[in-house]
Amino acid sequence: MRIRTVLFSVGFVCALGAAGALSASGTAQATTTDASSDTPCPARPSHVGTTSFEWFTAPVEDAGALEQWCRGVGAPVVSGGPLQSGAAPSLEDLVVISWNAHLADGQLTDLIADLRAGRLTGGEPVQHFVLLLQELYRRGDDVPAFALNARSAYAIKARDPQAPDARDYAAGLGLSVAYVPSMRNGHQMSEDRGNAIISTEPLQDLFAFELPFERQRHVAAGAAIVVETDRGQQRLQLIDAHLEPLAAPSSLWFFRNPRKRQIAALLDLVQQPRFERDSIGTVLGGDFNTIQGGAREEAYRRARAWSRSLDVEDPRATHMLGRLDYIFARLVPGWHVDTTRVTEKYGSDHHPVLARFRR
Repeated sequence: MRIRTVLFSVGFVCALGAAGALSASGTAQATTTDASSDTPCPARPSHVGTTSFEWFTAPVEDAGALEQWCRGVGAPVVSGGPLQSGAAPSLEDLVVISWNAHLADGQLTDLIADLRAGRLTGGEPVQHFVLLLQELYRRGDDVPAFALNARSAYAIKARDPQAPDARDYAAGLGLSVAYVPSMRNGHQMSEDRGNAIISTEPLQDLFAFELPFERQRHVAAGAAIVVETDRGQQRLQLIDAHLEPLAAPSSLWFFRNPRKRQIAALLDLVQQPRFERDSIGTVLGGDFNTIQGGAREEAYRRARAWSRSLDVEDPRATHMLGRLDYIFARLVPGWHVDTTRVTEKYGSDHHPVLARFRR
């Protein structure tokens, strides 16, 4: 019975991959335009407009693969949003949501409307929030023609080809937006997809972190916002991550957990001095793709051990494959974080996870 169960599990995951639920983001190559492999990937700019952008790279042994995937995407999108007027919000007034929007299917404006109206917070309207989004997408001329030496994921095609993309949100929401693409969304399409941080507050100290390479390129997005504390204004650090669901084909996809190196690298990153300077702490959220055991996986256990401020967690599944989406936090002593799963999925295949702060 155990052998049959394991075989069924592997077959189930592979079937989902073929159907597009998990590995619709497989790999593809094509030949359209040529680009010199000696030229650094232009999608890692040090500035986006006038906004500086810091890049943290994966181990040197992953550089070649990451470079190929980087050549398939465009540069990040940054929109400043409104200038901060008056005092910064306190942590008690701030809500953080992590959500895999599943590209064009996710109804982001509906989620924001419900959040602002208080429908996700027991009737209490929310004025100050941060959204940590995965699988947002961007289409158009900002995505380069697919090059001979580039790599692409298979396309997750929009049910509505006119659905808003990352640039539409940056132009139309009136919020601060930082979108960082990870991979191309199909070699025949001028689209890429990745992570985005969207907030009512100005985003500072933007950065991107290329996670150790497993099967595809995954880039965590990072920023800080200013919050009001009893010590005056301090920065809250934010990291938006999307970990690899499946290992490379050489390890038969399912039999090796690809997230161990990635969570280790993220937890090493948050030890850097920039995360301590004038900071009240760090929030790490995202789709951790813990398809091999949920809270029993090492990726969860290590993040949970780091997350000394996380108090109450909602254990319910966030996806048909289980609990994949989390928010972790490590704040100065005295602060606590509670998370809950949002009931509505807003067109995605993932439920959002909502976090609130309290003393």
